[in-house]
Amino acid sequence: MFITTNAYSYSHPKGLYVLEYPVNMPNVSLISEKNIETPILNTTSDLTVFVFWSQNCRPCIKEMKDLEKLYKTAQNDNIAINLVSSSKEWNNNSEERAFLEKYGAPTIPFYNDTDNTLSLKLGIGSTPYTVIMNKSGKKVATIQGSVSWNKKLYKQIKSLLK
Repeated sequence: MFITTNAYSYSHPKGLYVLEYPVNMPNVSLISEKNIETPILNTTSDLTVFVFWSQNCRPCIKEMKDLEKLYKTAQNDNIAINLVSSSKEWNNNSEERAFLEKYGAPTIPFYNDTDNTLSLKLGIGSTPYTVIMNKSGKKVATIQGSVSWNKKLYKQIKSLLK
C-alpha cells in the first residue's frame, strides 16, 4: 500500500496553494530599486507577496495593471507586494522602472535577484511565480503561473493573516 502526503492544502482559487506546514524562507537579500541590499526576512509587513517575473514573460506583463491595483489596496492591510526579477535582465534600475511604467505598474516596488539566488533556493524555474511569506519569515502559500489578481484572490490572500 502506498501512502502519499501533500505538503500543500489546495483550498483556494485556481493557482493559490496554501502550505499545510509553512516552511522557513531562505535568509537571502535582494537589491532594491535604490540599489540597497535588502534581507527578505527583515520585514514589517504582516504578509509579503513576492511576484517573480521576467520582461520576456507575456503572462507576467499582462498581470502588471492588476498587480498595481492590488498593491495600492494591500498597503492599507500591511501586505507588501514586491516584484522580483533577475538582475541580469536589466542594464539599470531606470530601464526596469520605465518598463514597469509602460506596462501599468508605475509604483510597485521592485527588487533584483542577484545571480537568481532567491529563485534557485525556492526552486523557481519559470515565471510568473508567486511566493507569500508571513511576518515570521515562513513561506505560507504559492501561486504557480498566471492568475487574475482580483478581489476574490486578494480576499483569499488576506485570509492568510489569520
